[in-house]
Amino acid sequence: MFPSSSNAAFEDSRIFLELEDLLADCPISDGNNTEKKGVKKRSRKIEASNNGSSESKKTAHRLTEKQRRQEMAALYASLRSLLPPEYIKGKRAISDHMHQAVNYINDMKNKIKQVKLRRNSFGVEAENQTSNASDSSPYCVKINPLTEGFEILISSSLNKGCFPLSMVLADLLNRQLHVISYVSTRGDGCYLHKIHLELNDSASIDLSGLQHGLLNMLKLV
Repeated sequence: MFPSSSNAAFEDSRIFLELEDLLADCPISDGNNTEKKGVKKRSRKIEASNNGSSESKKTAHRLTEKQRRQEMAALYASLRSLLPPEYIKGKRAISDHMHQAVNYINDMKNKIKQVKLRRNSFGVEAENQTSNASDSSPYCVKINPLTEGFEILISSSLNKGCFPLSMVLADLLNRQLHVISYVSTRGDGCYLHKIHLELNDSASIDLSGLQHGLLNMLKLV
């Protein structure tokens, strides 16, 4: 005997319901979810790589900056050691030391320029004096004012013989002038004598009168 059609329909309905229950308990994974998980993993790896590269750049920058600061400190110490104490006395800031270094360089340039001008002018006068020795005095006297005092430059002919230094110093002492140093050198065709004197702020002296007085005294030698 064969089952009736109603019984077969009931059996099929029961099997369909059981399949739905199994599918509900064991859901099938979606391909899109798997792809999303893979993308997230790759993103995390790229982010970790970027963080490592950023840290390496920061470390390299810190090392470079440290080396630059050490070099600047060494150069600053070297520059400071070359400055005279009076230029940096009472000044602690680096900017003040840099400013004083500029002032020191400018002062040295001005002094060198003044020395060159005095040397050139004195050399011309000494040359003229030597060439006209037979018609004029064998001595040439010039006085240059300095920051602290003045200097006396005297040129004498090589044929004149010994320079009367003691006579000149005695005349300066009689004028109550303080002699700091004396230097004598031999130039082209003449002797060059330089006497450095200190002049107090309260003292006043006629440099032109002193020049003529020394020249007249030397003419009598």
